[in-house]
Formats: sequence, C-alpha cells, structure tokens
Amino acid sequence: MPNCGRAARIRSSKTVTGWTVDVSVQPAPMRDHFVSLIRRVLPREVEIQVGAEPYSILLSSRRSEHAEPTRAFLELLHSSMTIEDEADASHALGLHWFADIKERSQLGDLVEQAKDYGPNNPSDPRAAHWIQQASLDWLTAHPLFASADGVAAIPGTQPKEFDLPAVIAATISSRFGMRRIQLRSRNQTPQKGQPGPRPSRAKTLSAMMNADRSALGKRVLLIDDLYRSGDTMMAGARALRRAGATAVYCLALTKTARHCNGLPASVDNWPDRLPGVVEVEGADLPFC
Repeated sequence: MPNCGRAARIRSSKTVTGWTVDVSVQPAPMRDHFVSLIRRVLPREVEIQVGAEPYSILLSSRRSEHAEPTRAFLELLHSSMTIEDEADASHALGLHWFADIKERSQLGDLVEQAKDYGPNNPSDPRAAHWIQQASLDWLTAHPLFASADGVAAIPGTQPKEFDLPAVIAATISSRFGMRRIQLRSRNQTPQKGQPGPRPSRAKTLSAMMNADRSALGKRVLLIDDLYRSGDTMMAGARALRRAGATAVYCLALTKTARHCNGLPASVDNWPDRLPGVVEVEGADLPFC
C-alpha cells in the first residue's frame, strides 16, 4: 500500500547570510520521500538537510531569489497530498473521504458532482469547471509536473459522454502544450469490483492496459479522478513505461483515506480548506 503525507508546517526566517525554511512532514516516515522530491524540484543552490526531529527538513540558501519559489513549492506540498508509490512522483489535490467518519470531503463532493453518472445524474458543468481550473493552477506551481511533455488519462471502465480524467488531460494538453497520449484498457469492471485477492487483481489490471507508442521518450503526466489503492494508477504507469515513457508523474484529483499507510484520516488532523459549494457559474474560483 502507498504511504501518504504532506508538509504539515512551514516556518521561514532570514539569516545573516541568507534564509532558512524549516518544514515539518506528516507522518514522519515520509520525510526521506519528501527530501528526494524537493531535491529534484528546487535549484541546486538550495541546501537541504534533515532536521533534529524525525519529521523535520531544513532548507537554506544564500541567494534571496530562491526564497519565494522555495516557499511557494512547499506551500503546494502543504495544500495537497504527496503519495509514495512506484511512479516517479505522485500527488493528489486532496482527500476524497475521511476514513474514521465515512464522510466525503468538500473536494470529494466537487469531484462527484463533476463526474458523469449517466442521463439521470450528468456532470455538473460548474463543478467540472472548478476542478479543471484547480488542476491547472496546481500544475503551474509544480515545476516537475509542469515539465512533462506528454499527458494521459486513466481510461474509464464504461464509455461516457463526459469522462472527467480525459477532459482534465485534454485541458492540460491544450494549456501546457503536452502531447496527448492514449491509454486503453480491456477491463470493463471497476477496480473495487474485481474478484479475488488484491495482488491478483493488480496483475490483471496491468496486463489489460496499454499505451500508444507516442509515449516513447516522453515524460508523461498521468491523470485520474480517484486514487484508492493505487493499483489502477500503477497499471497505467506500467503501460506507459512499456511504451517507452522515460518518467511517469501521477496526479489524482482525490485520494481515499483507506489504502494509505500513515495518512491522518480525520477532519481535525487533516484540515480540508476547499470551498464547499460552487455558486457562480463560469467563475474562475481560486484553489485555496
């Protein structure tokens, strides 16, 4: 199962020679993963050290121009979730539902409203617009993910008039100039409805998914609406690698609290900061 975490607290200060930022990672076992991710994103001149506490990371630099980009990236890691799995990097914009109270989060509600469940429950265009804008804003602030030169979406198990991951991928392709790469699956059953033990289901999912050869030599951003155990997302990542992708960055709109070791599951210790209702149709609502 994947481990999940976030930058829980960020404290910055000026020094005689430059600046320092102290980041507290929650939960503590995710610290090494955060250190590795931060090293890949920030300039070499930013020095990264582990702090005295098991959850602390210290960043410092003599160059003042690196202070604001560093803090902006750390704020992104605070406002979203970081997932440790077999992809080159994985994130989710937020929780889908909380494990201890079985209540969907505000972001989870928006994603459910944006999805197409057929003629009797179609996609809400206001929620879909908000999710698209939130995804674009998040990517703009993540240098590693924004550097991808290809984008793909996890295919749905059933044809839909409005497929949310595909729409998000198309929007990202248009905005960032990333090549659109097609993933296809012969699986017609949702992952949570698959029979048998989980390792067997995961192996079946991987065998049934294939990617276009246009992934060859590309750093691919892979999009899905919901990250549960990660089996479906990793099946897509493996298919892209088989097709020749040099890196796969996974972005889920939401992550369930189940199947996530170390994830604080309640509203109290993982605050949900998203707006509850989209009231204004067509407005560019901020991702907060």
